[in-house]
Amino acid sequence: MTAIPVQQGKITSNKSIVAGLLLYMLAPIGMTLIPLMVGAAVTDLGLSDSEVGYLASIDLMGLAFISITAMLWIRRYSWHFIARISLGVVILGNTLSMMSDSFAAISAARFLTEMGSGGIYALALVTLGETKSPDRSYSFGIASTIALSVAIFLWFPSFISEYGIDFIFTVHIALAVLIFPFIAWLPETVAVSKDASEESSGGSIPLMLLCFVAFAFFMMAEGGVWAYVERIGAHAGLTADFVGQALAASQVASFAAALLASAISIKIGRSAPIVGGMVLFLVSLYFLQLPTANMYLLGVCLSQFAWIFVLPYLMAMCVQSDPSGKYYVLITAFKMGGFSMGPAAVATFISGDGVGSSLVAASWVGAVFLLLSLVIALPMSLRFDKFLRESQ
Repeated sequence: MTAIPVQQGKITSNKSIVAGLLLYMLAPIGMTLIPLMVGAAVTDLGLSDSEVGYLASIDLMGLAFISITAMLWIRRYSWHFIARISLGVVILGNTLSMMSDSFAAISAARFLTEMGSGGIYALALVTLGETKSPDRSYSFGIASTIALSVAIFLWFPSFISEYGIDFIFTVHIALAVLIFPFIAWLPETVAVSKDASEESSGGSIPLMLLCFVAFAFFMMAEGGVWAYVERIGAHAGLTADFVGQALAASQVASFAAALLASAISIKIGRSAPIVGGMVLFLVSLYFLQLPTANMYLLGVCLSQFAWIFVLPYLMAMCVQSDPSGKYYVLITAFKMGGFSMGPAAVATFISGDGVGSSLVAASWVGAVFLLLSLVIALPMSLRFDKFLRESQ
């Protein structure tokens, strides 16, 4: 068996970075499309509002499942091989999705699809993480993802209305095919940095696990709201085009949040941004339930702004709390695991016919998980802020 060429040191090739960015852009597209897929599944497949909540969770569980196993294979096998298999699974899963006509069939197809996305996500995370400036690389990755999301929410609703849910799966296949040629730009694999453990400060395994739990609760809040945001708009009597435009606007707000978080960084510590962002998120949940177009637009934009603003601070705490520097790939597992459980938690409180009044559960469940996340994250952020002040 031929040994896999292992690159030593950081990734500096522009081609490799571009390939990593393309994978980072593609990986979360299934998650991004969930609000539109949920609405289309109700219309085209006749699923109930509670069923589509479970569908959203099952969809994301595929991504979370593979992400959990990533630390076992991400350094063992060729990244070219992993990328080809993952993209192939995405194409197969979307093809099966187009052939599905029942809740069970499409649930299985979406789980398979997102298993492929999970492989892509883990590979993208490590590829960009092994560059000389991972913060900058991740910022470019987030920006590319948001740019694609804006285009999706501006143009997809009208096409879905005309061509149905299969349009979503067809575009996902097309994007995966387009990225295939860029796999060759990736390194075969990259060795673990020998000084990785030096990047953590004041961490421990129990502290790292608490950070992961706080992160997962935060993602459960976002996942539950995001999965039902289209349904909330539809039950408020808003048109599909308006909902799509609101979701596109929310991605612009997300981009602004990423820029603000990057500009502030840790100049004022992490506690203040985390508390401020989560309070803003709580306010957005109230606006989402007010049955007017302006309040819906404001609620959607504020929720996505708050989510993206807080996200890097929680991720940074997970990294800083890791005493070995070897487990950061599990951030994706907790991120998508939490995100996938959110819709299921909301679905348990929604009546089968999904009457508008029962959709308020998305806000209540989101508020509970946000508060749980804050209760765990705040003491840790204060501890790390103290460590930061003492080290200066």
